[in-house]
Amino acid sequence: MSSAKKIGLFACTGVVAGNMMGSGIALLPANLASIGGIAIWGWVISIIGAMSLAYVYARLATKNPQQGGPIAHAGEISPAFGFQTGVLYYHANWIGNLAIGITAVSYLSTFFPILNNPVPAGIACIAIVWIFTFVNMLGGTWVSRLTTIGLVLVLIPVVMTAVVGWHWFDVATYQANWNTSSTTDSHAVIKSILLCLWAFVGVESAAVSTGMVKNPKRTVPLATMLGTAMAGIVYIAATQVIAGMYPASQMAASGAPFAISASTILGGWAAPMVSAFTAFACLTSLGSWMMLVGQAGVRAANDGNFPKVYGEVDNNGIPKKGLLLAAVKMTALMVLITLMNSAGGKASDLFGELTGIAVLLTMLPYFYSCVDLIRSKASTSVTSLA
Repeated sequence: MSSAKKIGLFACTGVVAGNMMGSGIALLPANLASIGGIAIWGWVISIIGAMSLAYVYARLATKNPQQGGPIAHAGEISPAFGFQTGVLYYHANWIGNLAIGITAVSYLSTFFPILNNPVPAGIACIAIVWIFTFVNMLGGTWVSRLTTIGLVLVLIPVVMTAVVGWHWFDVATYQANWNTSSTTDSHAVIKSILLCLWAFVGVESAAVSTGMVKNPKRTVPLATMLGTAMAGIVYIAATQVIAGMYPASQMAASGAPFAISASTILGGWAAPMVSAFTAFACLTSLGSWMMLVGQAGVRAANDGNFPKVYGEVDNNGIPKKGLLLAAVKMTALMVLITLMNSAGGKASDLFGELTGIAVLLTMLPYFYSCVDLIRSKASTSVTSLA
């Protein structure tokens, strides 16, 4: 792949942060409203875990940058682990991509109320998947540029809420929203961790895209740490201030929480604009995640764990056939979800279900990456002693 087609530090950091924040922040206040402000402890635990993972991928990238990220690192431990990771990570990503599409459609419903109905929403989500499949075929440079623009746009309402929203923060409201889960505090925190962890899925984005990055030994570690730290700070500030601005019941029923906070801060005119910004950020995040799905498929195919068709790339390193196959799978699952959801349901419910599946599927690949770093450090120590 020519260097002109590769992405640098700024764009790579945008991919990492954009993959996490593009949809991770958009519906989280609505999901966390069913748990309460006590989710701050879930955030603390998740951020510690996310920064630890960021450090793992930063060190692995410095030592031996490889295309495929978690898949490559698991394969270094054992071919069996490489196979497990290839299957789990690939499927976690394309399933999680539907959660991103659903989030984008939820925010677009501000402009097109018909999207509040399951069937039109499902059709819109499928259309979005195919549009960004073809955008990916233009190359990683296009995707990274769009993701960076989307990140900037979504940061406007989120950072505004995190900074200015404290003027509307009410301690009594926050206390009333502290634990709305109808369970014990410990159970509420445990429940919140799964949702909070979803917000950090994507910490490995730079590592997976190593083959498309300029000077990966420098760019990947820096982009990973910077993107993760940026996301963590924004997440806690924004979700906690919203927990003190509105009753939990209002947020739980919302399909566009930051549009509501923007209308409170700036006036009703801001809600459509924020919905547009957030929808665009979700769309660009979806495009970036689809790039990762394609790259994960390439690595798995090159390792012999996937059919060879997934590893076929053009002159620019783009796995067009693999992208098309992923889009077909996403379309089939979205049709099934639409049929199951036609009796009723909220976007935040579907978001929660899909993110839960995606997070659970990524835990083992993350674990294997940590083991590979420990193994490599132990190997280095033995070599130096010899």
